[in-house]
Amino acid sequence: MTALVRVPVSDLRSGTTTLDRDTGHYVTRVRRLAASDVFVAFDPQARTEADAEVLDANSRAGVSVAIGALRPASLLPLRPVTLVQCVGKADKLDAVVRDATELGATAILPAHSDRTVAARDSGAALGRYKRIAIEAARQCGRGDVPDIEPPRPLDEIVANTTSTLRLLLHPDVTGDMRALVDEHPRNASVSLVIGPEGGLSAREIAMAEAGGFALVRLGNAVLRTETAATAALGALLVLGR
Repeated sequence: MTALVRVPVSDLRSGTTTLDRDTGHYVTRVRRLAASDVFVAFDPQARTEADAEVLDANSRAGVSVAIGALRPASLLPLRPVTLVQCVGKADKLDAVVRDATELGATAILPAHSDRTVAARDSGAALGRYKRIAIEAARQCGRGDVPDIEPPRPLDEIVANTTSTLRLLLHPDVTGDMRALVDEHPRNASVSLVIGPEGGLSAREIAMAEAGGFALVRLGNAVLRTETAATAALGALLVLGR
């Protein structure tokens, strides 16, 4: 059986409605749905979804659809996971946001560190990241999206961390990520710090340790910053099952 097309719809409610222009274009032009075709509408903010039917795909007023009974989203993250991703030399956050959404991050906090070599992010970039997250959620079947904030200093983020389990990836330590994860309940909240290209400074590492972060590594290879985020989130996903 072919899986139904998934379409993000903000402020999802049961009943007949007209899709906004971009969503209507996606339904009829990108996915080629026509009258009587059925899809799954999901609201990533409300964490709800519903079966929906296209009523009229050709009206000048827009694409008319009938939204069925709302239900809780069928796929949500297993635990709260905050990814603290230090900004690198080039803008690699697009890929990080996509992969982090697919792998269950519930919050993505871009961070400026001592060795960050990057311009301050603009509001346009933040909007792009949020659109990437919605598309990633649509593709992977997830019913919500991570909260994505504007970049802040790493020191500020660490100082305000409230997660139960706090991890910082470092290539030169022997800390066992599996052992630390196994010591906590499967639904325990996690904060994960990924350094920039060139790594974190000694000052930042000491600051993070003082804030309760444990230094851990993933295997023997030294990973790129964007690869490290994907690998660590994948490990958390598997270990949490």
